[in-house]
Order: sequence, then structure tokens, then C-alpha cells
Amino acid sequence: MSKRLKVAAKSEGTLVLDAQGLSQHVDGDEGMRARIEAAQQTGRRVALSALTPLEVRRTGEAAKRLRFLLSRFDVKPVNDAVTEAAKTLLDVSGLDGHECLVDALVVATAALCAPPVLLVTSDRSHIPALCKAAEELPGSPKVKTVNV
Repeated sequence: MSKRLKVAAKSEGTLVLDAQGLSQHVDGDEGMRARIEAAQQTGRRVALSALTPLEVRRTGEAAKRLRFLLSRFDVKPVNDAVTEAAKTLLDVSGLDGHECLVDALVVATAALCAPPVLLVTSDRSHIPALCKAAEELPGSPKVKTVNV
């Protein structure tokens, strides 16, 4: 993605990939590729938590493809703002931090991205509850899920 496209994408929202979304893209899923291309063409930034690549580790040629794809996306650090937001999400949702920590960090990352935010996920249990809890964060961010 060119720097010019990244700048233009700032005001058009964000497509956030969780581990399943990134994994599908790395593995060459045509539907995911098309979804990401459509997002980029409409000015959406494609982002993910810095934790997500740790869940999607690959070896060999797939590892090279993963590195290449990560170079094209906005990999968001897990900083104090993200961890504080994740804590709030766990508190509001009542979910267990031991079981849902990574999901909470991914949703917190998404909630702090430029709106409107779409989160690509296969999770239908924890992620929706955390996205609902995100509305309690400052600014009441709305994170909508796209199930894959």
C-alpha cells in the first residue's frame, strides 16, 4: 500500500483483522483477499493488533508471505491505551481475562482505530460481547463484526 493510500485511508474507517482473518489471507483465501482489496479501494485502512501475528505464526514460504502482508498493513502496538481499554472491556463484559485476554486486546485495538470500524473475526462468543462493551469506552466507539 502506498503512503498516499495510507494517508487517504485515515478518514475512511478501518478494517481490523483478527487471527482468523489474517490467517485466511496468508493462506490465500480469495474471499478474504477480495474483502481486503475492497476495503483498501474504498479508503479503509487495514489494521491488526501486534499480537495477531503471534497467533498466526507460519514457517517456510507462508512465513515470507506473512511478513510481506504485515508490511502492507497497519500493525498497532499494544500500548497503555490499548491495555486500559482491554481492562475496561473485560470489566464491562464480565468475561474472564485469563480466557479472553487476547480477544479483549484485539477489540480494544479496533475500538481505538479510526471509525467506522469493522472487525473481521470467526469468534461468535467473546468478540461480540467485547464489541458491545466497547461502547462504554470514551467516545462510545462502535466496532461492528464481520464473521468469516
